[in-house]
Amino acid sequence: MLLRVALFCLLLCLNLRVQAQNRAINTNKPLIDTSVHEKGLLNGRLSTGLENKAAEAKKFKEDSKAFIESLGVKDLGKKIVKTAKKKLQARDEYAGIKTERKLGNYGSGVRMTVEEVNVVKYVEDEALSPYASEIFIFDPSQSRVVSIPTKEAKNAQICHGPFKKYVNQKLIEEGFYFMGVKDGRWETYGPENELENKVYYEKGYTAGSHIAYYDAAKKKIKEVIPRLYGKVRGTYYFFYPNGSLKEDGRMDDSVKVGRWREYHEFGSGGRLKKEWRFGKDKFDSTEPLLIQERDQQSKVIFQGNEPVSQRKPLQIPPMDSDDEDYEDDDASEDAEIIWTPSVYMFSYGYTLESQNELRVVLTSGFRNSPVTPPDFVV
Repeated sequence: MLLRVALFCLLLCLNLRVQAQNRAINTNKPLIDTSVHEKGLLNGRLSTGLENKAAEAKKFKEDSKAFIESLGVKDLGKKIVKTAKKKLQARDEYAGIKTERKLGNYGSGVRMTVEEVNVVKYVEDEALSPYASEIFIFDPSQSRVVSIPTKEAKNAQICHGPFKKYVNQKLIEEGFYFMGVKDGRWETYGPENELENKVYYEKGYTAGSHIAYYDAAKKKIKEVIPRLYGKVRGTYYFFYPNGSLKEDGRMDDSVKVGRWREYHEFGSGGRLKKEWRFGKDKFDSTEPLLIQERDQQSKVIFQGNEPVSQRKPLQIPPMDSDDEDYEDDDASEDAEIIWTPSVYMFSYGYTLESQNELRVVLTSGFRNSPVTPPDFVV
């Protein structure tokens, strides 16, 4: 028993001594001689070929940063992060402008049409392009998207943002609007959801169109030459320096087609100056025809005839060959004449040639009228 007590006391004394020594040890971390590592393994006797690489990498990073800053670019990483954040926008806005979703529907049966469209939410955000002659709006009375002249867009619900159109619950068209004009990618689909057409727009004009400006700041548009699939095709525009339209019309592979109009820079009545008619397509070699010309007071100073191909057929009943000689070229003189149908008459009479002989005479023909041929005696 005494042996056990003595052994316990010895172990306790040893433990107290060790704790005292630990308290006496300096807690500061000793310095490491890195020169050994710089010389290589085993004090330079074994080399790995990676010595001084850390210093070279640090020097290359500093030189690269100095070169980028010499180009005028600073904090490149921060700018990339900021740009990525700008691309994330709320669902209720497009291009930084607050929008409001509208739902239109019209038609019935298999032609039931539904349009999902967004419009500008706040009137103070509306800023229409002065170069847009027509814009797209949502018309609540018709419950659909329609196009109207820009000058009539006051208090209208201007289309801005995504657009989708369904017919019989099938998507047939989708795209984007920017302040009333088409923007971005527009696609149309067939009945089997197959892609039929795809066109890119840049704020109203087909992407790739050549736009010329009056000023170096590219604020005043001079001319817009449309391009589609690498060819000059679409609506051509030419503007005055004040932004008003000077000339517009359609082009088909660099050839003027259809209606072309010229406008006065100042004036009333829509400022129409001249209206021309060209061929229906690029293969039509018809000479251009001047249809109308107006002065700045909108007074017609020349009125031409519509081309024969564009005239509406007149509803004239067929005419018998016997009546061709009685056709009156001046329709205005016949306007007050009441035409009555011809009445065929049959009559008979008696003549006494002698006391013993009585002859019966039969006659037939048309009754006389101011507008019918004279009687014919058979």
